[in-house]
Amino acid sequence: MERRMMMSILEQRQIVEAAFLPLACRCTIGTNDLVTLELRDPGDDRLLLSVADAQRAELASSRSISQLVLRVRQQLVLLEPGMAAPKRQSSIA
Repeated sequence: MERRMMMSILEQRQIVEAAFLPLACRCTIGTNDLVTLELRDPGDDRLLLSVADAQRAELASSRSISQLVLRVRQQLVLLEPGMAAPKRQSSIA
């Protein structure tokens, strides 16, 4: 039987928070392994969305993190159209 090692809480938080850039995302993981995400507008620090129903097990792999991020972005676009999509950076070619 193969045993998978779960990423550390710090790694999970960094991945999730980076996934929402340029929005300000604060990811906290409580002692009960419940994950809370707070997404804020980077311009005025206004709270856009708070999600508190995720389990830490949802952060066990890159695939599960992607699914969580997608689910939260879908919730955000319903509340704040235009805020869920990451802004593209222009490149100079």
